[in-house]
Amino acid sequence: MKKTEKIRLLAILALIGVILASCSFPTTAKPTPETFAILQPTPALSELVTLQLTVQADTSVPISTAGQVIKVYYAIQNTGVTSISGNVTMAGAAVTCPAFNTVGNLDEVLDVGETLVCTSDYAVTQADLDNGSFQINTTANINGIDSNQVAAAIPTKVLTLTKTANPLTYDRAGQPVTYTYIIKNSGATGIGPAQFAVNDPGLGAPINCGEANTQLDPGATVTCQAIYTITQADMDSGAVETGATASTGGVAPSQPASARLTKSEVVTNPANLTPGSNLQHQVVAGEWLWQIARCYGTDPSKVVQANPQLSNPAQISPDSLVNVPNIGSAGTIYGQPCVVTHTVQPGETWESIAQQYNADLAILKMVNKNVLSNQVIVPRNSAGGTGTLGK
Repeated sequence: MKKTEKIRLLAILALIGVILASCSFPTTAKPTPETFAILQPTPALSELVTLQLTVQADTSVPISTAGQVIKVYYAIQNTGVTSISGNVTMAGAAVTCPAFNTVGNLDEVLDVGETLVCTSDYAVTQADLDNGSFQINTTANINGIDSNQVAAAIPTKVLTLTKTANPLTYDRAGQPVTYTYIIKNSGATGIGPAQFAVNDPGLGAPINCGEANTQLDPGATVTCQAIYTITQADMDSGAVETGATASTGGVAPSQPASARLTKSEVVTNPANLTPGSNLQHQVVAGEWLWQIARCYGTDPSKVVQANPQLSNPAQISPDSLVNVPNIGSAGTIYGQPCVVTHTVQPGETWESIAQQYNADLAILKMVNKNVLSNQVIVPRNSAGGTGTLGK
């Protein structure tokens, strides 16, 4: 090939290359995120809806007899990411459910965060009473979506607890307070023989109530006491209150019971007598020497020593005079009356009377020979503290 022909061929090839480069040919497009979203499969309803089920029985009325019908509540909450509608069923129970448009935002579906509460009736059996509880095992289902499975134990043997304190006020660190606990069998069948106990966070270790083989028939009670000592932290906070529960084997713990103690202003001389002075006290019927000493905040042994004329300090006569030395040296000067007679009202207990008069519970019972009759002698302010000084 001649040189001129080669040059011509190269020029033609170059021209063809320019023409091809200027032409547009279709290419394969790269997928965008939007394309991927369109291509994803639609999630199943079970992946979007989560149903959380809780079960609770109405035990506000004690379960007492076989055949008694109690109401059971089933709370179904939608904790998923989308709403759901459809029929509601409960495994093993015939439930009554309100419409979806009665809860939440009142639309026709169970939206995320909304809770539907269904109910059913349960008839207690004798076996339930004997066993101390009955079991509810169930699962909720809405439109084919199952909730979590619930196994709820409903107690039929019921303990209730009452807690009282004496005194109800305090004014110094180290002051003792007597807690009294009354455990009652509020169910329909006996509980025990067993050891009953009280767990009070304010006292640390559990307290045993009654003997290890105590039997509580329906309506029966067992009582125990414990001493709580006021701390500096209690003085700083101004109040003390802890919730105690009663327990024993085979029975659910009782409801929490508490007694509130409050800090009072220190009352060193409510009778407005001169501390350190000596005085003569005219004996009133029902008084005794040690209670007179407490009345004036002095040492009982010093009162005995100051009255050598008494042949028997344990027996003093009304209207006689006793010498009371150095008043206020061993406690608060309360003044008279040192002893009062209280007419017992319906529903009153040793504990409530002691609280009313700031009386030491043990002394109150001892003076009355443990008999709560129509009228009782009350050693006023024998518990120390300030109490109800106006009584």
